[in-house]
Amino acid sequence: MKMPQIVSQKIAGDNVLELTLRLSPELFWFDGHFPHYPILPGVTQVHWVMTFTSMFLVPDLVFSGMDVVKFQRPLLPGDELLLNIEWLKEKSRLQFQYSLAGTPASSGKITLCR
Repeated sequence: MKMPQIVSQKIAGDNVLELTLRLSPELFWFDGHFPHYPILPGVTQVHWVMTFTSMFLVPDLVFSGMDVVKFQRPLLPGDELLLNIEWLKEKSRLQFQYSLAGTPASSGKITLCR
């Protein structure tokens, strides 16, 4: 399994997506990263932001770059987390944040292009 379970989803207007996600221990991404302390890789977190953005907000744009990306807390098997994505159309930029029980786990900005 490569994608987390979507527990709930909410779209505000046409630019804000809020997803509650459950990280199954069977997710492909935990295998071997790291053998005795599995965590969700940062590249996977960015990949999911892009996947969910394409599914729910802006299907016709692709990754161009990212900055101000911070990984503050590991995401572990079994975690239930909140993913907020805001689409800033005038800047062609996404802002995202993963959080656990109200505490930021990771965040960043992704620039999109056609």
